[in-house]
Amino acid sequence: MARARCIQYARRMSSSEPGSYWLLIAVLSSTLPLQPEVAQRLYQAAYRLHHLQESSERLQGDLVEGRVVRLGKDMVLGSVVGPAFEAEIATELGQGRVRFLLTRQGLGEEEPEAQPSSRLMN
Repeated sequence: MARARCIQYARRMSSSEPGSYWLLIAVLSSTLPLQPEVAQRLYQAAYRLHHLQESSERLQGDLVEGRVVRLGKDMVLGSVVGPAFEAEIATELGQGRVRFLLTRQGLGEEEPEAQPSSRLMN
């Protein structure tokens, strides 16, 4: 069941605009500039690793090659908290390391809408 949910959500998010990656991951540090398509690929790998509780995933393709590792801990960046990942990647811009976390939106845990107050304000 979890695997099917993971695949369904990853498909929905992979069809998102590549520019929306900043809603899905928060980059803690990067030794090279991230193109939106590369960031989207990092998100997809991290999402699968988190939900399937696997330790690493190999990346292979035209845009990026390397490996994403689930660090097994949560990290904080300002008010954003989420599971942490590290990627060793090679892109057309060079080789580097990226540390990032999945955001609440990236995990599929959208913020609940505000409930109207039962009390009236004077």
